[in-house]
Amino acid sequence: MKKYRYVFLFASIIVAQFFASCNEDSIDKVNAPIPYESIGGYDSSDDVAADHLVSKFSFDGNITDSKNGITDGVATDVTYEAGIKGEAYKGSPTAFIAYNNVSNSVINVKSISVSMWIKTDPHTGGAQSLFMLPKKTDFWGNIFTLIEGTGPATTMLMKNHIQKDVTPSIPWAGQFIEHSGANVLNNMYGEWKHVVWTYNGTSSTYSLYVDGQKLALPASISKRYASDPLTGGVAYGELANSEVSKFIIGGYQQHLGLPWGSPDSWMLHYTGLMDEFRIYDSALEDNEVTALYKLEKDKR
Repeated sequence: MKKYRYVFLFASIIVAQFFASCNEDSIDKVNAPIPYESIGGYDSSDDVAADHLVSKFSFDGNITDSKNGITDGVATDVTYEAGIKGEAYKGSPTAFIAYNNVSNSVINVKSISVSMWIKTDPHTGGAQSLFMLPKKTDFWGNIFTLIEGTGPATTMLMKNHIQKDVTPSIPWAGQFIEHSGANVLNNMYGEWKHVVWTYNGTSSTYSLYVDGQKLALPASISKRYASDPLTGGVAYGELANSEVSKFIIGGYQQHLGLPWGSPDSWMLHYTGLMDEFRIYDSALEDNEVTALYKLEKDKR
């Protein structure tokens, strides 16, 4: 009888260990992290066009470009606030970041996409510069984005600039692409907005996206030419920056001092918030922009 009690006791122990193991496995499965669902085939915003991302500023309490395309920066009067993803750059009437070094990966872009989140309010008195790739020998820089302080407070007049310096030179080397009149941007103030503009050097096509949606633009804006198409002008083609010196966020090249001199009174610093500023050496596709917007909004 004692023998059977020992057998029963041993069997009970084995069964108890089995159920304990099953319970632990069940608990582990319950507590296991649930993987994020991919968006557009991507798990992270950095996965989007990863091979073409040449510069990225997250502004999480610092001014570092995680891709090292733009380095050796000095911040003036820059502070940080909660952003769309971590912290964000907070501008002011005197704030800007000046970088001394720009790599060839940025200088030599033939096509480009510039992506950023902005949150700002209407202003008057001039144009605020969000960023600029300067040019030593010219009043205007190579590539930049401005917000004009004109028009109704409900609409944003944005200007983007591209450059093509080649030999022999072309009549329309530096081009302002202006969103004004019927193409002014609506509902852009007081909340976070995702802005992406692209230029495709192969098709000579410009595009603008807001919150992941491509805007319908007339050919007079989207198609770029090297000279007047009404007199036989050809397509603009690939970008070509020249005499690049330094890089600035939140201001104009004139805010950097020599060799540009002092800024004009209308040249204003960007006073709003900016987050997740990116430069790509390609024109992102529609689905890539949409995925980037959704992933960053989801803080990924």
